[in-house]
Amino acid sequence: NEAKADIMSYCKTSAIISAPPTLIWNTCLAPMQWQDWDHNLHQLRNVSGKCENGTTAIFVQTDGREFMFTLHDVVKDRSVMFSGQALGGTLKAEGKILITPIDNFSTRIEYSFELSGTLGFVVALLRKRDVVEGTESGLRNMVKMVEEEVQATDFVIMN
Repeated sequence: NEAKADIMSYCKTSAIISAPPTLIWNTCLAPMQWQDWDHNLHQLRNVSGKCENGTTAIFVQTDGREFMFTLHDVVKDRSVMFSGQALGGTLKAEGKILITPIDNFSTRIEYSFELSGTLGFVVALLRKRDVVEGTESGLRNMVKMVEEEVQATDFVIMN
């Protein structure tokens, strides 16, 4: 039972977007093509299922490193958490995406990511900036993908 005190690198960011939760979910999370918004990912390999509790996947990073992740606390159109480890458990990672409706027109997307474990300390010292930039750009990319989908939908409705 590890205390949260061993978290070595943590970033949390959020944005408000004019789109319903279902559109955010179906655009960014449900397809399990997370490399489309996470520039640190080359691909998700050996994905065992849909975006639901217990689904596992190997997150292949652009630098070639691989993490085995498991999805949990998945609530369609609302939340997903993914936890994984590498290097024999000495490097652990956890991400959380929360989708919260604000009103009929806007939704908050919150994305957090943390590294922990004994090797997490070293990675945090060397790559803290990468964790922050990766989390922030991941959120920006999700917002951009959803905004493009909203524009495409608006175009179809108007014509």
